[in-house]
Amino acid sequence: MHKVLITGITGFLGSHIAEKLISRHIAVIGLKRPGSDTWRCREFEEQVEWIDIDSDGNYGQAILNSGCDTIIHGAWIGVEAGEREDWAKQSKNIPFLVKLLELAKGAGIKKIIFLGSQAEYGNIDGKIAEDHPSEALNAYGGMKLACMEILKAFCNANQIDWIWLRIFSIFGEKENSNWLIPSLVKKINEGGNMDFTPGEQKYAYLYVKDFSELIYKIVNTPIASGIYNISSPQSRSIRSLIEEIRDFIDPAFRLNFGALSYRPGQSMHMEGDMRKLTAQIGGVTFTDFSVALQYTLTYYINN
Repeated sequence: MHKVLITGITGFLGSHIAEKLISRHIAVIGLKRPGSDTWRCREFEEQVEWIDIDSDGNYGQAILNSGCDTIIHGAWIGVEAGEREDWAKQSKNIPFLVKLLELAKGAGIKKIIFLGSQAEYGNIDGKIAEDHPSEALNAYGGMKLACMEILKAFCNANQIDWIWLRIFSIFGEKENSNWLIPSLVKKINEGGNMDFTPGEQKYAYLYVKDFSELIYKIVNTPIASGIYNISSPQSRSIRSLIEEIRDFIDPAFRLNFGALSYRPGQSMHMEGDMRKLTAQIGGVTFTDFSVALQYTLTYYINN
C-alpha cells in the first residue's frame, strides 16, 4: 500500500486528490504552511498526517522520516490570473522544487507526480497531444516548463519515476470564489445581469472528482516516466456552460454575450488528447457533464 505526500493539499485540486486517496485507504501526508486554511480538508483532515513548512527547514527531517514512497507536487506560488505575468513571483517555485527533490532522494521516493498546466503549450486551437510544441506565453507557463526540465533531469539521474501532468480545464466543488462558476452563481443569486465575451471559446471541462480518480490510478499503476495530458474527452463552448448554469439557477437572469472583447491571443479551442495516458492506466469512465455540473451548482447554492 502506498503512502503519498501531497504538496498544495489545501488547494482546490490537492484537497480533492487527498480525499480520493484516503477513501481508497491510501495513507496521505499533507505538507502545508503553518497559516494555511484547511477548510477544504475539513471532512477528512483528521486522517491526514500533517507536516508544516517551518522557516528553519526542520520539516525536511519529518519528510525523511515519513515513510512515503510517492510525492504529488501541486503547490504553486502565483496561480491567480493577475500573477501569471509576474516573473519574480513565478520564479520562487524553483527553489522549493529543488528542496523537495533533494528530500525525495533522501527519503527513497519511487514516483513523483507534478501538476503541470496546458499553459505550457501556449496558444492552443484544437485537440492536441503531448508532442505539440511547448511555447508558453507568460511567466506561469514558462516556469512550469523550467520546473519540468529540472524534475526530468533530477529524476532520470536518481532513478525516480516522474509523471508530468499537463492539466486542462477542471471544475467542481471548492473552487476559489473568484473563478467562473462560483462567481457566476453568486452574481445570478444577486440578480440583474452580467457581461461576457461572445463565449465561442471551446474548453474540455473535466469534473474534479473524475480528475482525482485519474490521479488515484496514476498513483496505483506503474507508468512510464513522461508528460501526460489530463483533459475531458469532450469540449463545449463557454457560452453553453454559462447558459446551462443560468438555466439551472434563474432562467430570467440576463447574460450579455458580446459585451466584452476577447483578450489578445485568446485560445479558442483548448482540449487535450488523453490516449497516451489511457494506454498506461486503462479505460476511464467520466461523469456525465450535466450531472457533474448539477452536483457542483448544488454545492455552491448550499454554501
